[in-house]
Amino acid sequence: PLLFCLGPGKEPPIPFLLRLPPLSTMITAAASRALRAPVARAARNGAAPLASSRTAVLSISASSALAGGTIPARRYKSTCPHAASAAEAGCPVHADKAGGAPDDVSHPKLVEVPSLPGVGSLLRSYSGIPDLEKPYTFWPEMRRQHGDFYTMGMPGLGSENCSRHTCYVVQDPREMMKVLRSEGSYPSGLAQGSWGIFRWEKEAGFETVSHADGGFAGQGENWKRIRTFMQTDLLHPTAARGYTSGLIEVAQLAARGAPASASDLNAYFERCAFDMFSTVMFGDLMEVADPSTPTDPEDVEFVRAAKVGLGTGVKVSRSLKDALLVKTLGIETEQYRLMKDNLDICWEIGSGKIQRFMDKREKDELNEREKNSYLYRALERYESGTSGVSLKEALEMSWGGIFAAVDTTSGKMGWNVLHAALNPEIQERLHQELSHAAAANGGRLTVEALDKSSAPYLHAFVRESHRLTPVSPIATRKCVASDELTIHGITIPRGSAVMCDGYSLGQDPMYIDDPRSFQPERWLDDAVQARKGTPRELIDHPFFKDPFSQGARKCPGSRVALNEVAVILSQLVLDYQITAPGTSSIEEVPYGQETVIEPRLPRLNFEPRA
Repeated sequence: PLLFCLGPGKEPPIPFLLRLPPLSTMITAAASRALRAPVARAARNGAAPLASSRTAVLSISASSALAGGTIPARRYKSTCPHAASAAEAGCPVHADKAGGAPDDVSHPKLVEVPSLPGVGSLLRSYSGIPDLEKPYTFWPEMRRQHGDFYTMGMPGLGSENCSRHTCYVVQDPREMMKVLRSEGSYPSGLAQGSWGIFRWEKEAGFETVSHADGGFAGQGENWKRIRTFMQTDLLHPTAARGYTSGLIEVAQLAARGAPASASDLNAYFERCAFDMFSTVMFGDLMEVADPSTPTDPEDVEFVRAAKVGLGTGVKVSRSLKDALLVKTLGIETEQYRLMKDNLDICWEIGSGKIQRFMDKREKDELNEREKNSYLYRALERYESGTSGVSLKEALEMSWGGIFAAVDTTSGKMGWNVLHAALNPEIQERLHQELSHAAAANGGRLTVEALDKSSAPYLHAFVRESHRLTPVSPIATRKCVASDELTIHGITIPRGSAVMCDGYSLGQDPMYIDDPRSFQPERWLDDAVQARKGTPRELIDHPFFKDPFSQGARKCPGSRVALNEVAVILSQLVLDYQITAPGTSSIEEVPYGQETVIEPRLPRLNFEPRA
């Protein structure tokens, strides 16, 4: 039986009876739809309280917003496991007594967004939060309503030790830095919330997640050992730069397919991302992006399955239904099976590619480009006997890199090219800079031509795209690993989840002039220097620079991904004049939250340049 305690308040509660149907049909797609109807029906019918082994009793206040409308943020008597330590520490979120943050004008007041056990703040009719499916309006509106420091219940992002999934949200990256510094050798990370994919990996027998401490999905010595191996030859700037010449060659081939892909550019950029990371991993040219080029059907199927598998895995990890049925009761849902089936396909194809590479290596049939690949170097490090990982672990992490690269980088590629199409004068300035930088090589891109010293406007362009349309609005999310950590003057209990909103300050006119306009000039050196010593310099903090999180669990492929974005954008702008007929503003372009936030790209025209 399920016992829900909803809407605690001063008014006498109106208890009512909810009889559960068979387990297979018990959970509906949305908690709000599941709860509103029985609440209203019970209120009308005057249901009396009753408890039995087959009964769930819901007790809600007569004034609860579940009956309609919204309620303001307020503080409740807490049942959270953090309550005792928080109360002793003076935290107003979980303390039983009423009251707010200490009166200190130097700190914003901590506000609690209403939340419930199990669902956190996701029941909008109760919490009053905006539509979470529209993140570009959600986060600025949350800041407008609740200020620069608030808590909300976020299943999948909030604390696992709190029944309401409480997460502290801050705007100031300097406060977030305190959390990172508290973490020590075994930090937490946003990817740990992807329990659906990690569950599949464990079921599939992945050694990387089968250790007692959780392995790569955990926070122990095994995570550190595997992570160190994976990021070697990938994360360091010099290592990432070493793959750029291969990325340029791939981009030159991929750009040929842009005009023919104009009606489905989202799929085109997914294929570009696959081609580009494949040359990093294998040193090979897959040539999937150009539809006019003969392509291995297996590669096309991998791209499709990776898109569906990773995107569905993210949805599984955010789903209350999947959390209850799959994670808690072990009953596979349709959504979990969809994820699982596509991950099976990706593993079969990806592991086959890795095995064929190893066979060629064994026979000494690899060319020089393949010998400069990440996989070749990873195998060399493993065979040296100093890597600290097993061969199975090394191959599993290599597969994970190919799989994750498709549906994460492609969204960022799409946003950047869309901004170029919607801003012809800015596109022309970018073209002139790139043409000048590439002139010494006959108009063809080089690694040096893409450096910030040669192409500062290119780097400013990519930074402005991230400010206006980040693929992830969350700069980073961590857990407190100290007993004495204070944020804005409030002591935060150990184990609490803290998240930095990486989007809203960049939409605030106090920090950005005309924030809805696309102006790469904001990030050129003279503009950055002009902000030094002023409140506006906060937007230049490294936390706001890119979408790949921060600290020791920063995406290990982040530098390669940024290079991929810069390379494909540069190649397309060099080759074509890109326009968006029928679309005049970024506000007209719909977007969706998949693995990342990606635009539903309109048809673009690619007119070859002379």
